[in-house]
Amino acid sequence: MGRTVAYLSECQGSATIDDQKACLGPDDYVIVADRQSFNKLGDLLARHGIKLTAGDRIKVYDLSCITLSTTTLIRTMTKMLSRGIAFEIVSAGIVIEPRADDKLHALLGALDGHYGYLHGLKTHPIETASRGRRRILDPDQLPQIRAKLDAPGATATDVARELGVARSTLFNFLDRYGRDRGAEGGEQSEQRRSDDAGDQGHVPEGKANQRPA
Repeated sequence: MGRTVAYLSECQGSATIDDQKACLGPDDYVIVADRQSFNKLGDLLARHGIKLTAGDRIKVYDLSCITLSTTTLIRTMTKMLSRGIAFEIVSAGIVIEPRADDKLHALLGALDGHYGYLHGLKTHPIETASRGRRRILDPDQLPQIRAKLDAPGATATDVARELGVARSTLFNFLDRYGRDRGAEGGEQSEQRRSDDAGDQGHVPEGKANQRPA
């Protein structure tokens, strides 16, 4: 059986420290943070010579005692749970266990993942905008993709279709990572873009410009 650490902090509108103490168990180890942020919990525990391990539990009287944004709180709780540390909210009668089958644990993980996904859309829009519809190419695939493009009769349209991405995605990939791997790759991607314009790659110019009789 792990230890239970009770985090007591008084914020504007929250229960007082004395009211919070009235809800403690006899074996709870009490950390009075006063108005210090929940982010300082690790520092506070270190001062008392405590290091939380799997099987321990953090207890708070109410979430109103924690001055963190909702997203930061969710991420903090998720990290604790991933280390095997349970989280208890006394006023709500809730104990979130680190077990994989705990529904509240799963909910926090889903919310944290959702925030990470939305944050990714804002910071890397080109890479994540179409994540649900098409596969993003990996930089490690660059040599393989170049080999496909250099094959006799290959076109960028055919290679993109084989890779399961749009042709524009292939060009963007070559423009971005080709330059990182050498100037030659960037020049080749530009030549491919020009040669393959209008999906007429490898069609003789004379035939491409002929009009049907």
